[in-house]
Amino acid sequence: MDPETEPYTWLVSQQTGLLVIFEQMKMTFDLPADIAQRLRVLAAEEGIKLKDLMAEACRQFLTHHGKPQKRKAGKLPFPLFKGGHPAKPGEELTPERVAEILWGSGQ
Repeated sequence: MDPETEPYTWLVSQQTGLLVIFEQMKMTFDLPADIAQRLRVLAAEEGIKLKDLMAEACRQFLTHHGKPQKRKAGKLPFPLFKGGHPAKPGEELTPERVAEILWGSGQ
């Protein structure tokens, strides 16, 4: 496999020794000129491609910030009611049942 010609990135995991394959996705975005220049210089100093530097930076960011935080029930913008019981057969709130409740049976 050649990462330059294949649409996948591959590497051997340092933790498990297994071959790991990542599908690549091309993205385009704008960066401020000073940040773009610093990234180009850093990639050159490290002897790596800019895209590999950006991928690693994104991985590190997501490792530290990528986990969604759970919200507390009191912080929701609407009331949350727990409890009750499942609807009996035929009493479930389907779209048809809601229309019947709102606008009648239409007969």
